[in-house]
Amino acid sequence: MKIIIIGGSIGGLTAGIALMDAGHDVHIYERSAGEMKDRGAGLVIQHDMMEYFIEQGIATRSVFGVSATKRQILDDKGRAALLYPNDTVFTSWNYIWRQLKDYFPASSYSPGFELESIGEEEDTVTAKFKNGEHRTADLIIGADGVSSTVRDYVASGIKPQYAGYVAYRGLIPESELTADEIRFFSDKFSIHHYQNSHFLSYLVPGKNGDLRKGHRLYNWVWYQNKTTKQLEELLTDKNGTHRQFTVPAGFLNPDQQHQLNEHAERDLPEVLKNRVHQTTNPFVQVILDMAVPKMFKGRIAILGDAANLVRPHTASGTAKAYRDAIALAMNLSEYPDLAAALQNWNKYQIRHAISLDMHGRQLAAQSGLGSHY
Repeated sequence: MKIIIIGGSIGGLTAGIALMDAGHDVHIYERSAGEMKDRGAGLVIQHDMMEYFIEQGIATRSVFGVSATKRQILDDKGRAALLYPNDTVFTSWNYIWRQLKDYFPASSYSPGFELESIGEEEDTVTAKFKNGEHRTADLIIGADGVSSTVRDYVASGIKPQYAGYVAYRGLIPESELTADEIRFFSDKFSIHHYQNSHFLSYLVPGKNGDLRKGHRLYNWVWYQNKTTKQLEELLTDKNGTHRQFTVPAGFLNPDQQHQLNEHAERDLPEVLKNRVHQTTNPFVQVILDMAVPKMFKGRIAILGDAANLVRPHTASGTAKAYRDAIALAMNLSEYPDLAAALQNWNKYQIRHAISLDMHGRQLAAQSGLGSHY
């Protein structure tokens, strides 16, 4: 089967690798002309995704990221009030994407192709790109993220909805921490809860996936409720441009940077407050909800963030895109009829997305996030 994938992110690349491995003729078209930007700094890589990477020869177990064998809950003085075993590997979006991109055949990956429209015939489907090019295939898969163009052909009118809170995020080179600070955070997933918020942090690979001590990055995430008015102000960057879902590093406006530091001074224990003050270019991720009733229509399918968004507390956003992709490849192999394959795939992936969505909302509610907005 000839398959076009729109979007060369983690979900698109994983789908491409799995489908190509199953014998399909696959080509990925990515709208970005250059290297894709780092998305959201640190993330958790789930064990099933690690095993797949190992089995495929995409990566070895030793280079996935930074392990945290302990979880520490910090009190209002910044002390480890509770310490217990933890089994998590923290990595970065860019590190995972780079391994997938290097593994996928360069000849089957075309950057600089932004989708303009899709036309569907009885037995084929055609993608028209803004550069004037056309490509025809048996199936088009939209892996083009939260702002998906393909989604409009599968679930028209479905848009992301603001969940009532945001995540401030920051990265600090490990070399800028003191020896005591490194000992305090190293090999640990640190969490500080307080009323209607929480702050978490961990170490992730450094530049180009560097895992050497002293070359890693300290990654922090701080969730805060924001009214819609506060959100509008936050999303107006330092140049006066209104951002939609994120304010990238280096673009937070000075007033918002000042407010962030003031909140840190007021709400955080010293060991965490100092990390916020120390961060040169924090960035902002708006927390969103979105779910499509169906992940395919005819010869067009969507997966990952193009179809369903889950709260970051589940640590499953990247893993969900991977599972959507692997499950699609398996169903296309098991069912010779495309409609039957997509129907069965849709049934189970929608069920999985609903479960993750409910879990994420429950975790947010436990921390008082989004419930009053």
